[in-house]
Amino acid sequence: MTPDAERALLRHVLETPDDAIPPAARAAARVFVLDTLAVGVAGTGHEKQPAIVAAASRWGTGSEATVWGQGTRLPTAQAAFVNAFQAHALEFDAIHEAAVVHAMTPTLAAAFAEAERQGTVGGFRFVSAVVFGLELACTVGAASRGTMRFFRPATAGMFGAYGAVARLRGFDLATGSAGAGLLLGQIPGTMQAHHEGSIALAVQMGFAAAAGLRAADLAAAGVHGPEAWLTGRSGFLAMTEPEHDLAPALATLGSTWQVQALSHKPFPSGRLTHPVIDGLQRLRARETIDPASVREIRLHLPPLAMRLVGRPLRDDLTPSYARLCLPFVAATTLRFGTVGLADFTPARLADPETLALAARVRLIEDGNPDPNAVVPQTVEVAHGTTARVTVEHTLGSPANPLSREAQFAKASACLAAARPPCLDLAALVGAVETLDAAPDIGALARAVSGRG
Repeated sequence: MTPDAERALLRHVLETPDDAIPPAARAAARVFVLDTLAVGVAGTGHEKQPAIVAAASRWGTGSEATVWGQGTRLPTAQAAFVNAFQAHALEFDAIHEAAVVHAMTPTLAAAFAEAERQGTVGGFRFVSAVVFGLELACTVGAASRGTMRFFRPATAGMFGAYGAVARLRGFDLATGSAGAGLLLGQIPGTMQAHHEGSIALAVQMGFAAAAGLRAADLAAAGVHGPEAWLTGRSGFLAMTEPEHDLAPALATLGSTWQVQALSHKPFPSGRLTHPVIDGLQRLRARETIDPASVREIRLHLPPLAMRLVGRPLRDDLTPSYARLCLPFVAATTLRFGTVGLADFTPARLADPETLALAARVRLIEDGNPDPNAVVPQTVEVAHGTTARVTVEHTLGSPANPLSREAQFAKASACLAAARPPCLDLAALVGAVETLDAAPDIGALARAVSGRG
């Protein structure tokens, strides 16, 4: 028999009516569908993307689903794998800060591929599936009360992929439980890839999206996984998040919506670098700071930032490593005023003035007792006098949101970074904004592939 916590979660995800989602949550979902698709399109410009597509093409034949940013079509699970890879490859995808999960990436990748495979999924129902996939992934991720032992964006993210697909399939509670249990043997996400700055992080997001589809296919075929897949003694939480508390999130199911807690990433770098970028931008706007005169940049950081982006500077910086290297990101911001996609080219990574300034960055742990806290972060720049600012709310978060203009500017920059840059922003925005009324996602698939 399915345990109480698993049953409550699955009933919420599978049985709640579509029209129970409030308009504000549906609007937030559309905002982050646009953001994730745009970031996924930008991922076609990653140097490993052609190899990823080539490898995925060898895993089976079929043409059910679209590779974002291209006209290529692949079997459903392969397309979801590639699209989730692309959406995370540039560290630009949305995040749920409390859960520390890039839940939209595998959830949307899997839901999009499944809806294309079915061909008859209306836009309203599609948006609902994405929302409920996020409910599952973010509830699981937000239960953590300890340090990240596995790469949570992928490990919790796979539940989002599965939840969205299970809802699109119309699974009942028994079938939904059978498939959720089949996720346990597919858990993706070693933190070793993070420690080394490996592109395997984005590959693991692809694994998460594909895992959701595989589990759903097996459940539909009558295969059953463990019933205590979340709370059992060897269930997901015991294995990956031994310090956890699921009760607070379960108590708010249906009254708060996880999609409304998502944050934009205005910069293509690790989320924990964003308060520092924001803080340095505020200081630059407040006073003149000549980078050559800076004696030291002191960053007072919560433990999570120290662990995830407090990595040391290296002589052989790669884009994947540098995006999560706070000394490099801070120095880039102070020199150029922001951090953008062009700041991770070989020339910028080897720039001697940036590297010299990065060597003057000092990281100081602030003793925050919350192991998952992103803020507050305090930035100090010593340059004759000492300029100081504390960032309480990260730019792009619900408490400090991006303007609509900034959202569109980010999407435009992402489409321009595609290989080749062939998509029309207006067409993509139009397809997303009218998604709830669309008879299917065909127009959206054409807009995100450059075919319409």
